[in-house]
Amino acid sequence: MKKCLSVVCLGALACCVLLVVTQAGCKAAKSDELPITTKSKEARELFVQGRDQLEFYHVDKAMAFFKEALDLDPEFAVAQLFYAVNAVETPDYQTGLAKASSLAKKASEGEQKLIAGHYAALVENDLSKANQIFEDMAALFPKDKRVQLFLAQTLGGLQKYDEQLAAIEKAIALDRTFAPAHEALGYFYRWREKPEKAEAAFKEYARLSPKEANSHDILGDLYTKTGRFEDAIREYEEAVRMDPSFYLSQQKIGSSLYFLGKFEEGRQAFLKAMDMPVRPTVKVYDQEGVMRGYIYEGDHAKALEAADKAIQMGYELGLPEESTFLPLVKSYIYCELGDYDKADACVADCLKALDSAGLMDSIKAYQRPTADYAQVMIAAGRKDFEAALAHASSFRDRIAALNNPAMQKQAAWAVGYVALAQGDAAKAIGYFGQGEMDDAFIMYHYALAKEKAGDAAGAAELYKKVANWNLDGVWYAFVRAKAAAKL
Repeated sequence: MKKCLSVVCLGALACCVLLVVTQAGCKAAKSDELPITTKSKEARELFVQGRDQLEFYHVDKAMAFFKEALDLDPEFAVAQLFYAVNAVETPDYQTGLAKASSLAKKASEGEQKLIAGHYAALVENDLSKANQIFEDMAALFPKDKRVQLFLAQTLGGLQKYDEQLAAIEKAIALDRTFAPAHEALGYFYRWREKPEKAEAAFKEYARLSPKEANSHDILGDLYTKTGRFEDAIREYEEAVRMDPSFYLSQQKIGSSLYFLGKFEEGRQAFLKAMDMPVRPTVKVYDQEGVMRGYIYEGDHAKALEAADKAIQMGYELGLPEESTFLPLVKSYIYCELGDYDKADACVADCLKALDSAGLMDSIKAYQRPTADYAQVMIAAGRKDFEAALAHASSFRDRIAALNNPAMQKQAAWAVGYVALAQGDAAKAIGYFGQGEMDDAFIMYHYALAKEKAGDAAGAAELYKKVANWNLDGVWYAFVRAKAAAKL
């Protein structure tokens, strides 16, 4: 979704603010929980209801409450922020963030920091700045468990994992009955490949919120990651049974079926999600799920057809960033086919669309490096290594502009890709070995380099990790089957 184009998806944690009715301009004292300014008691109550719905991913219900709160108090800055970051339609997202920023000056000190932190991450593409703001908030409001989760999210995006864990654990210590903190702990351990600890955290979440569909969805996510696909599907099915509008679980049924090699059944699961009672915009993501199924299966012609359909849906349903991003997916497909002219044309389509789509600069700033990387692949495929390195340099410069030290390693990976295409496996290994290897697409090429360099054991270890990565995503779809075939 659009927020995931930013360094870190803060929208999912936008619910994490404790509300106190206060007068504008008040200064919070240390040890207070974060105050929120509104002129209307009723608006506050609506906001609290929206926050509570959002904590359990009932986004449509939450948005309705936020809108009602804003109708009562149009200057309710944090309500405007939450409405913006959880909007599906791009215009609401972009204009809402700008409006929240303009309203911040009328709010309290804590609110100003909250809005500034989101603005830094989502508009300025500066996760380091956002992290510092949330560090300041955590110092100012040390008793606010939700502020700790905001901080944890940015720390995770910066790959400061020890500090991230400490922030999550502090949130739990502040309130052991706060289910979202246990969810955050579970996903932390899932990412750090400690499934037993992840399962314990998720089951504690389920104990605290047994009536919530999300309690089954998160267990399904763990079971998918660990290869227990049938168990995952049962959890996702239970989530949908409990809440027929919980489309995320229906989509994930499709992903798990893909990982079982049941591609047509998986696509039918995504098509079923299209019929669920959710906002029409979500259907674009369902169509992209259908497209990924064809990529996993290796049916390039059908994948291209599905991508074209998703592009058209993006334009029609108010998601222009998907219609600018998907041509890059098509360029990767054409690289797989060795048709570099068509791959080039797809990149050109992306860049042309970016110039005319009316997207805010932060979204463009995340798509342009992806276009650069596609051009690296195209030039390398043509054996035009001078051009490939020039595009790798452009990619490096664009990545450098995103103030996230954890991302800078990707510049080296691009050069590693070129070195691998040149046949210099040792040089490629040197570049791929920079930074934490946390991208399955790059990991596959790292394995290829090790294999070509004669490190059979190292290659096999990486191929196994890619084959068992089990986190559904478009770039992963290109390499999962290839890696499995190497085992």
